[in-house]
Formats: sequence, structure tokens, C-alpha cells
Amino acid sequence: MFLFLFFSIELILKLLKVEYPIFQKHDEITGFSLLPNTKGIWNREGYGLVEINSKGLRDIEHKLKKNKDTFRIAILGDSFAEARSLNIEDTFWYKLQPNLNGCRIDNFKSIETINFGVTEFSTSQQYLTLKHKVWQYDPDLILLAFYSGNDIQDNSKKLAIKKYRPFFNLDENKVVLDQSFKETKPYILLESYFGRIFLQISKYSRISQLLRELYVRAYFKNISKKIDNEKNKNISLFNEYNFDQDDWKEAWDITERILLMINNEIKNNKTDFYIVTLSTPIQVHPNQEVRNMFKKKFNITDIDYADNRIKSFSQKNEIKVINIAKIMREYAVNNNVFFHGFSNTQLGTGHWNKEGHNFASNLISQIICKDIFNN
Repeated sequence: MFLFLFFSIELILKLLKVEYPIFQKHDEITGFSLLPNTKGIWNREGYGLVEINSKGLRDIEHKLKKNKDTFRIAILGDSFAEARSLNIEDTFWYKLQPNLNGCRIDNFKSIETINFGVTEFSTSQQYLTLKHKVWQYDPDLILLAFYSGNDIQDNSKKLAIKKYRPFFNLDENKVVLDQSFKETKPYILLESYFGRIFLQISKYSRISQLLRELYVRAYFKNISKKIDNEKNKNISLFNEYNFDQDDWKEAWDITERILLMINNEIKNNKTDFYIVTLSTPIQVHPNQEVRNMFKKKFNITDIDYADNRIKSFSQKNEIKVINIAKIMREYAVNNNVFFHGFSNTQLGTGHWNKEGHNFASNLISQIICKDIFNN
């Protein structure tokens, strides 16, 4: 009777297309990472077939050893790089391959991109991914997709909502790795025998996915209640724009130190490096009145402050940087195009849609083609 009921519910959920695929597992280095050999349809925002390969990357399979005539680009980033809302062929990093193959690339026959992006990853986690996972693929170029909408916040243990991740803290003006995430309830649960079995079952069971979805919603709802109302307001609304508080100043300090650590790591491996600052929805909203109202509401003087700061920091430290928000905004205004948002959410919000990924990929490709391959 129980089995009949179980399989009946499974069938009903499948027919109703109720699906909450679980793509993350625990990770001893980065707190969490992608669950290998997992796939599912992501339709909470946009609609994308997401497949995680055998190495835990939202990508096709790649050989560790590259061909001698292949130029490899490793992508570091968060949800904009993992890009669950789209099919893989529509993502900015996947499009770099055909775009750059159109470039005159002496000594190379092809371009290969490998995506290490993971939803909700901080710059700290991206650094640890670079250090422990990327080099085995012997990349020629590291491209870090920096999203000011939450990356600065997520690098601070004081400001980040998701705590089961490693942080770098300041201790007597030194950056110290904090691995206390291993003591958090979510990590302990994911790391446990029960948690691992549950994740394997969830690859095939819609009931398991639904139960986990209900748990996660309850968990984060409970966390939100524990956060002071005013502080929570600053995190959720002001985001990268509220820079006057001491916690935000420290978050910026930590972020810039991590970027220097990434740069030094890449220099030591004699590899090229670009920081690409992505756009936030409000930065590239095609309606100037909407942008002005936002700035007035939150007393913002410079909507591009984060991009400008990263650019100044990068130039000072001889790091190549690509700022794309201003160029995207100009195009969006002139052509009334929304680069963020989907038909099942709201235009001008959330992540890049197809237009956003395509425009960004073309822009990044043009700059790399000129700088790296002298075209």
C-alpha cells in the first residue's frame, strides 16, 4: 500500500511537472559545490535544462589534458556563470567559444571554455576553487565574473545570509581563512550519511525534491526572522550601494584582498587574468525614470560605484578588467532592451536572459580578441 501511494504521488508530481532539482552537495573546501551527474529543468526563473557533469561542473565533459593547439579559458563566478535559467548553449561563457573562434588566433586551432561557476559562490569560494580545482585543467586564461549585487556581501561573514561557506576574516590586518562552516547545521546535514543518500535519491524522486524545497524555504524564513529588521533592510535593498557602514567597509576590504590573492595565484601560474564586472538589473534598466527613482529612493549618487571601484582597484594592481554595465545600459536605453528578467518573472529583475548573455559574450569576446590575440 505504501509503495503504491509513493509511486502514485511520484507519477502525479511528474505529470504536473512539479520539479525542484537539487544541484548542490557539501564540499570540504568550498562549503558546497555542484552534485556530479545531476540534471533537471530549472523553471523558477527562465527555463533551462541544467546538466552537471561527472566532475561537478555545469558544463559538458572536458579532458584534464588539453590539446596543444587549444586555448583554454576557465570561468569563475556565481549564479550568472552557472546560469540555470538558460540552456548551456545560450550562456555567455559557452558563446565565447564560437565568438573567439572567429578571431585570428595564431598557434591555436580552437577555443575551449570550462565553467566553474556555482550559484551563490562568493569571491572567497572562487579563490579556493581556483587554487584546488582549476589548475588541473591547465587553463591559458582565467575569467572571473564579478557580480557586485551580492559578491561583496557574500565575502563578509557578518553580512552574508548563507553561512555554510568558508570566509576570510581580518585578524590584526591579516586575512585568515575561517572554516567554521563545517560546524553549521546545513553543512553537517549535507555531509551526513543520511544527507548523501537523500541527495542520490533526489536525482530520481520528485517527492524528495519537494521535501527538500519545503525544508530550505522554512530554514531561510527562520534565518530572516533572526536578522535585525534594519540590518536585513540594508542587506536586501541597499546591497552594494550602502557603503558607509563599518561592516560594508570591511566587506570591501576583504573582497579586494581576495582579488589580490586570486591575482597572485594566477601570476604564480603564469596565466592571463581578467575581472569582468557584470551588470545589476537597475544599472542596465532601459527606463531612465526607473533608475532615477531608485537612486532617489536610496540616496544613491553613483549607480556605477562598485564597477568604478573595481576598475580603479584593478588598474592600480595591474589587473585586466572589463566593465560592461555602462555599455549595456547605453544599448538598452537606445534599443529599449531588457537584459535581465524572464517571461515567468519580471523584466528588469534577476539574472541575465538570452539577450543579456549574448550581448555580454560579444563584448567580452571583442576585448579578449583584441588584447590577447591582437586582432
